[in-house]
Amino acid sequence: MIKHYISSILLCLFFLFLLEPGNCYALQSHGAEEGLYVHQMAHVLFMASLAYLYWHTRITEGLAGRGWRYLRLFCIFFFCWNLVAFVGHSAASALHTQDIIGQGTWHARLLLPLGKLKIFYYLAKMDHFFSVPALFFLFLSLRTFYRDAEGGEKT
Repeated sequence: MIKHYISSILLCLFFLFLLEPGNCYALQSHGAEEGLYVHQMAHVLFMASLAYLYWHTRITEGLAGRGWRYLRLFCIFFFCWNLVAFVGHSAASALHTQDIIGQGTWHARLLLPLGKLKIFYYLAKMDHFFSVPALFFLFLSLRTFYRDAEGGEKT
C-alpha cells in the first residue's frame, strides 16, 4: 500500500516537472581556453578507451555472441561521435563571433557566405547521427546480456 502511494506521488511529480520545465541549462560553454583544452583531452581519452574496448572484445576468445557484436558497434559509433565532436569544437573555436547570430541560444544561425569552415562546423553539429545509434547499440547489447544471463545461456 505504501509502495503504491509513493510511486503515485513520484509519478505526479514527474508529470508536474514535465509540464512546467522552466529554464533548461543543459548547454555549457567552456569559457576560458583551459576548459576547451581539458574537454578536448577528455574526447581523446574517451576515444582511446573505446578503441581499446573494441580491440579487447575482438581478440578475446569467448566474446563472439550477439551482445558483444552490439557492444563493438557501440564502440565504433561512439568513437565516431567523439571524433566529430572533437573536430566540431576545433572548428567552433576557429569561427569568429561575427559568423554566428544568436550564439549560445537555440536560435543560433550561421551568417552567409558559407565557407568551408562554416560548412564543416555545421556538419559537426550533426553529431547526434552517431550518438543516438551508439546508445541504441549499447541498449541492445545490455538487453542481450541480460536476457542471456536470465536464460542461463553463455554470451
